[in-house]
Amino acid sequence: MEGNREYQKVIDYLCEEIREGRIRQGDRLPTERVISEQLQISRNSTREALRSMDYMGIIESVQGSGNYYTGNVSKRLSEMLRIFLRIKLVTQEEICDFRRMMEKAICSSVIENPEMNLQAIEGLLGQGDTGKREEDAAEHDRRFHYLLAEASGNHLWMELMDAVSDVYREWIDEILSRSDEQTRQELHRAHLEIFRALKEKDRAACEAAIDAHYDLVAIAQNT
Repeated sequence: MEGNREYQKVIDYLCEEIREGRIRQGDRLPTERVISEQLQISRNSTREALRSMDYMGIIESVQGSGNYYTGNVSKRLSEMLRIFLRIKLVTQEEICDFRRMMEKAICSSVIENPEMNLQAIEGLLGQGDTGKREEDAAEHDRRFHYLLAEASGNHLWMELMDAVSDVYREWIDEILSRSDEQTRQELHRAHLEIFRALKEKDRAACEAAIDAHYDLVAIAQNT
């Protein structure tokens, strides 16, 4: 029990340092010795807590250099999803369905956000139709969906979208590489329709546009 309390003390201490801005993203953390002495706990408990935070993606351990605060939780989530796929705990179809439903929830969150800011999305769409080359279309699609999550102002949505998109990206890139220019243009028009519905705060139209987008992906995937 004592070891568990010491383990938790390290996590609480580092979370407080991060929350108060004394440790910022990219900063090197205090050494195991410094943390142990400051909290008056064992080095083993400190090491165990740091390993746990490294596994969760909150920090990154660099051999010979130390531990750094990254906050890259989405990387660990995407790794877990890949493992789930390998052991057939989830399927590709289930991940695609989850992403569709998540997108609808994100858009609802954007509409409900009193500080809704769609300027970044508008700027991306203002670049015009990027569907002429599949590599441009893939990057445009990735950026559009991430900006949707960002517009919600909800960091959990951002982390989840980043994680799911990291896995989903491999499939959409392959699909876009096989698709013709017309399909890529239709996906771009779906983006425009999602944006228009968000601006008008039309939830039903937004969900219909999301369904149209993912239906296009599903059709292209099966061709």
